[in-house]
Amino acid sequence: MTDVQLDNAIVRHAQSASRWKTVCFSALLVAALSAASMGVAAHQTSASAAAPSASATATMQSQAQPTVSPSPTPTITPTPTLAQVVPAAFANLNQLDGSSTLASAGVELNEMQRSQLMERIEDFRAQGYQASFVVVDMRTGAAIASYGGMPMYTASSIKAPYIVSLAQTGAVDINAVATSATADAVGLNQLITQTLQVSDNDTYEALYKRFGAAPTMQWLAGTGATTGLNGYYGDVTAIDLARMWVNSYDYLFGASADAADAQGRTWLAQQMRSSLNSSIAAVHGEGEIVASKAGWIYGEGNLYAYNDAGIVIPAGSMQLSEKPQGYVLAMLTNACARDDLLTALAQTVDDAMRAA
Repeated sequence: MTDVQLDNAIVRHAQSASRWKTVCFSALLVAALSAASMGVAAHQTSASAAAPSASATATMQSQAQPTVSPSPTPTITPTPTLAQVVPAAFANLNQLDGSSTLASAGVELNEMQRSQLMERIEDFRAQGYQASFVVVDMRTGAAIASYGGMPMYTASSIKAPYIVSLAQTGAVDINAVATSATADAVGLNQLITQTLQVSDNDTYEALYKRFGAAPTMQWLAGTGATTGLNGYYGDVTAIDLARMWVNSYDYLFGASADAADAQGRTWLAQQMRSSLNSSIAAVHGEGEIVASKAGWIYGEGNLYAYNDAGIVIPAGSMQLSEKPQGYVLAMLTNACARDDLLTALAQTVDDAMRAA
């Protein structure tokens, strides 16, 4: 090989080595970049598995902590005032079926209440007596009746409503009577006290002769009453006797403490406490307010009656004009001397009222 040929061979070898270095470096660079890319992908996959996406996190939290719906705002039903209850009571008394064995207006009796009241009514019928009653819930004005439209002789049960009518219409100055402020007031105090506490017929007749029936008929105007006084006594329905006691509740317990005649009203209600022969009072404790008046007659003039009517207010009740409590009950029967029957009926009615 000549020198020239040798030089040309060396040049070609050098060029070939240079090309191989370039190829090897390029291959190594591609491999390195590929490995780096795979490492990043692997890291992202690992990170994705360790930390789920925001949507996945929200789903997991939703499953772990179920959504709790807010409790509905309770509905507060305002307590009706006495000024609202009284007209409601008169309206419900107007709606009662007075010929029904057991009727109601403004309330639906449950099966137990109905069964127990029917049993007491049957007690009278089974022993040959007639009986009717009406009860008015003074919290709502709802009314319940048994034969409430049947007229029956009042006997002395009319005396308390009569005297309330004298006071409320202004026929007598009840404050003056309560405090015996004048000589005339002293006399009226004695007449009213004897009439209400021991049912003295002579003192009642003295009042009636002086004032007559006009104050009572005026007092009943607007109540829906269809029966009233006929002479000293007369026939009334239990529905109308209940109307009289709803009126009495409103007058005796509806006035504020600073009313002009508040002292007289309080005194008058007190004269009806522990009334003689009251079956209603007999089933209640001393802590309860019971203002009632019984009436009875055992055959004089061929008349028979054993009645009781009044107001029952639970112990501790206050501000009755704003939050009326208790009930009015009127019972008219001819079951003379049968305290057991009237007391059982009064107790059953009380149970029904407490359960209402």
